[in-house]
Amino acid sequence: MTMTTLRQLVKRSVISIDTDLTVHDVIKRMAEEDIGFLVVAEKGQVVGVLSERDVIKSLAEERNLDKKVGDLCRRDIIKLRDSNTVEEAGQVMGKHRIRHVVVVDEMDNLVGVVSARDILEELYSAEPSTD
Repeated sequence: MTMTTLRQLVKRSVISIDTDLTVHDVIKRMAEEDIGFLVVAEKGQVVGVLSERDVIKSLAEERNLDKKVGDLCRRDIIKLRDSNTVEEAGQVMGKHRIRHVVVVDEMDNLVGVVSARDILEELYSAEPSTD
């Protein structure tokens, strides 16, 4: 049995936002794209990540829709290489209690994001993948 790599699992292009956008902008973008996790970029470089949980916590604490993404995002990014396996990603997510992991190539270029749902679908899909 061959192990599925994270490169094989990345399903869509990365949706990123700039640090100078506001919480309101984030909420709107997440709703438009039907996603709950964004990569935060500054001058083309990944500098953080932002989940819907982060947004909810911020609103519960401050109720400030004008707060800047750069002041809100988590800068401790957990990244895995695109050559890592689905099983390795699941272990890292469990250890760090996260639902998304940023995937990069050997040059640290952003490849995509893999979610816990992506991993579960890959591991427990009733039908073999046709991709």
